[in-house]
Amino acid sequence: MSFLKKIYILWILIVVASCQTMPPHKNCHVADFKLRGYYNGDCQNAKAHGKGIAIGKDKYEGQFVNGYAHGQGTYSWGDEANFKGQFINGVPQVPHVGCYIADPRLRGKYSGECRSGKAYGHGKAIGIDVYEGAFLNGVLDGNGTYIWYNKDRYIGQFKNGKAHGRGVMKFIDGTEKAGEWINNQPIN
Repeated sequence: MSFLKKIYILWILIVVASCQTMPPHKNCHVADFKLRGYYNGDCQNAKAHGKGIAIGKDKYEGQFVNGYAHGQGTYSWGDEANFKGQFINGVPQVPHVGCYIADPRLRGKYSGECRSGKAYGHGKAIGIDVYEGAFLNGVLDGNGTYIWYNKDRYIGQFKNGKAHGRGVMKFIDGTEKAGEWINNQPIN
């Protein structure tokens, strides 16, 4: 297991422990399931609304509207990558050059084929993470290579933006997981 993964697991354990010791806040609903676990902040109609912090698998600190990250804030993914800026209905508004890419972690610069303003065919997207391969209407679909911020990589087939089909996950620590994948999960 890589050093970053060990740190990430330790961080999750600390978050879970802190959530259990901190008083719950008004049972405010947070829409993004990756942010569910602990919420502290303003609440309206049992939904996160106003300034707050939500910690789950990922972390967001900033403005909420009706349970969604909406307005200025900072989103930190579990692998330590983060985005600070504007959010609309939970979607980070990452500045982008080129065709539309659905995955916000891949927004930044796109070069490759385009159809109706969306990545289509073979292309390369460079944002927080990097992907080179096949796209269909702005979504990863076909063969490609996805490289995360922490340098872990998946090489194989994608469907609807997720690892799906034959592929291999190569971790920065040198370990590999090869086989069939369905919706980002290995099945063997």
